Amino acid sequence: MTSKRFAASLAAALLALGLAGCSTASPEVAVGPVPLQPDGGGSSAVADGSLADSGDLTRLGAEASQASAVRSIVRTANVTMTVKSARTAAQEIGALAERLGGSVTAQTLTGEGGAVFAGDIGINVPTAKLDDAIAELGKLGNITSEQRSSDDITEMHVDLKARVAALEASVDRLTQLMGQSATTSELIEAETALSARQQELDGLRAQLESVEGQVTEASIWVSFGEASALPGGGPRTFWDALQAGFASIGTFFVGAFIALGFALPWLVLAALIALAIIIPIRRRRRARATPPAEKPLSADSTESVAEPDAP
Repeated sequence: MTSKRFAASLAAALLALGLAGCSTASPEVAVGPVPLQPDGGGSSAVADGSLADSGDLTRLGAEASQASAVRSIVRTANVTMTVKSARTAAQEIGALAERLGGSVTAQTLTGEGGAVFAGDIGINVPTAKLDDAIAELGKLGNITSEQRSSDDITEMHVDLKARVAALEASVDRLTQLMGQSATTSELIEAETALSARQQELDGLRAQLESVEGQVTEASIWVSFGEASALPGGGPRTFWDALQAGFASIGTFFVGAFIALGFALPWLVLAALIALAIIIPIRRRRRARATPPAEKPLSADSTESVAEPDAP
């Protein structure tokens, strides 16, 4: 094959791939004309089978249309429950997931002093066994709340599958063209195009694997905690209550000092106002209660006390 024929074949392959990728949005795939070279390279490439013909593209479109008939649903659930022992519940929930063919994806335990009294755990189970998993969770404790959701991702799933199939066909065609390369420049050109397509294909395969994993397995997030012995909640054991009692003493004094600091400026202001009112009142009362001073007798001899008349 000459250089012209190889370049024409490579260009036609890339053009056919572009047309296939654009047509994945709908079940039907349009096939564009293959450009012909003066020496007939384009037509010979199609005849040799180096490009995706209309039959291949129609087959990809038919597969995408058939796949869209099966809905791709992502199911999730959130469960809140009370249990007798949080540590035991975490172990039993993990064992439940493995027994149903799933696994534990995340786990968090909350406690103090070596004791565990609450936690969160995420598990994956086959989608068909979601109801069975929640029913089994109800046997491990008291479910206080339950939420379920479903997300239809059929369109995205079908699009990814069609794009992966188109890129796989393109990689196969480019691999064949590499084997037919006659010169080093043709080989380098084909390897460059193949490397780009292979990288894109690997990324799409990873996305498709993630999406299919979400469809085949349902995720459940479970939050659990030990029930309190008191109706309104509170310490769960005697030692918890004793520690809470000692802590309340310190809390009381801290609260008292805070309240005193808040009230002290107002107390000072109230004391000043009281002094401003009480001091003048006391002064007036003392002034009224003090008797007037008596006038002293005169020592002048001319002044005498009148004697009473004789009878």
